[in-house]
Amino acid sequence: MDVNVISIVDSPAVESSFLAFSKQEMKETFAVANEDRMELIGVAMIPEKIIPRFDGVTKEEYDVFFSKDTIRTIAQNYFYSGYQHSINLQHSDTFVNAHVWQSYIVDSAMGLNSPNGIDAPDGTWIVGMQFDRDDTNSQKLWKFIKNGTYTGFSIEGYFINQLTQNFNSQITLEQEIDNALNALNTKK
Repeated sequence: MDVNVISIVDSPAVESSFLAFSKQEMKETFAVANEDRMELIGVAMIPEKIIPRFDGVTKEEYDVFFSKDTIRTIAQNYFYSGYQHSINLQHSDTFVNAHVWQSYIVDSAMGLNSPNGIDAPDGTWIVGMQFDRDDTNSQKLWKFIKNGTYTGFSIEGYFINQLTQNFNSQITLEQEIDNALNALNTKK
């Protein structure tokens, strides 16, 4: 299992938006007084979250989901493989000048809770991302994030030979990601 990109999207499949922190919000929420850091924090993956999908080729509807153990493995492999700078926009070939600088799995027994404003169960992968403040394109994208055009994170990657069971059908997660990309391109 290999998630190699985190995408900034307008409609995250996990149905959880990220929080965009301005100077004032950071001061109140995280007790940090500093210039606008152009940082986001939010959900990358939620365990057992049923994500409905539609295969545009076969016209078949199906569901995908990830277990807590699978999410932990994916998060560990993401950093082990050095993908922290692989951030794109809307699952496209447009890469963003940003990096993931924090990451954890929600575990209330260990005191690793979801951030204020995000309701996430144990096993959820939370990521924090920072944009290059000196990059003109990052500044433009940041304005779209702050105005609500882009609302969350979405993962993409390679899940060779991993099958997701729907009630009556099976599909590889790699096929699921291809279908999601095709759907986004059709949506435009």
